[in-house]
This record gives sequence, C-alpha cells and structure tokens, in this order.
Amino acid sequence: MRLFRTFRDAATFLIVLVAVLFLMQRFGVIDLGTGPVQVIDGDSLRTGETDIRLYGIDAPEYRQTCRDKARAEYPCGKQAMNVLRQLVGRKAVSCSSIDTDRYGRAVSVCRIDKLELNAEMVRLGWAIAYNRHSLNYVKVEAEARLSKRGLWAGTFEEPEAYRARNRSVRGDLGESGDGAGD
Repeated sequence: MRLFRTFRDAATFLIVLVAVLFLMQRFGVIDLGTGPVQVIDGDSLRTGETDIRLYGIDAPEYRQTCRDKARAEYPCGKQAMNVLRQLVGRKAVSCSSIDTDRYGRAVSVCRIDKLELNAEMVRLGWAIAYNRHSLNYVKVEAEARLSKRGLWAGTFEEPEAYRARNRSVRGDLGESGDGAGD
C-alpha cells in the first residue's frame, strides 16, 4: 500500500509539473534562454534562430535619421542600435517571452543580470515607450525627455510614424514597431 501511494504521488507530481510547464509556455513566461545575442536594431535581438522584439518600447528604425540640438541630421537608428549593442556586449542576455508579433518574433522583456534592457533603452533616451502596447515605460520616458537624453536632446519623428511614411513610399519594409503582436 505504501509503495502504491509513493507511485501515485510521483505520478501526480509529474502530471502537475507537465501541466504547469505547458501553461507557462502557453502564456509566454518560459525563459527563452541565456546566451549570446546579435543586436539587429535598437529594439530587436536574435539569439540562435529566435528573433526577439523588446516589449513595450519603440526605437528608431536602422535607416532613420533625427536632428540633434544644433538641428544637424544624424543616424539615430544606427545610434540606437549601437547603444543596445554596447549594453549587451558579450554578456549573457535572458529574455522572457510575453507574446509573438505578426513577424513571428518573440515579444520579450530582456535582462542582463538585473538590468532590464527594455527600460534601459528608454531611460537612456534611445527608445520611446510604445504606449499602444504597454504603459510600463511611460514614467521612464518622461524622465529621459525631461533630462534631454538620447533622442530627446534634439528632434525626431516617432518610429511608428517613420515606418508608416516609408511604407507608403516604398511598400512594407518588413520593419515593425510591434510591442505586442500588432
């Protein structure tokens, strides 16, 4: 009888464990893993074959230009990518998926140790809070704007408006500002 109860308890534990893991994966809280990442632009990464879109933020597109405080044009999209690249360096990045966007990317919150990359890009002023999908970074954006950090030191077109304007001129660029699967 005691042996039967031990097997029953073990089987129950395994069933509950499988169910919890299934639910965690289904609702996007399984860690995507830790490892080397490639920075694609100011709000996109790749690890292995997984493309990752940083949740709740929108950075200038790679080809986008902005104006600095002297009104001189500069490649703000490349600058945003370089800032994210510097943050990531060769450190291990851990991302937790929240959703999948229409391009099949894992929309995620990513960290290096305790530093959340999504919030840090907004705090440094190289990404804006993508309010259509999240209000998580609105306060951080307001602080960056007040301190005139990054993009806020000059003028810029919001990345979503830039994408829309360029899609109408050149067709769909394949660039997205999806913060949560738009």
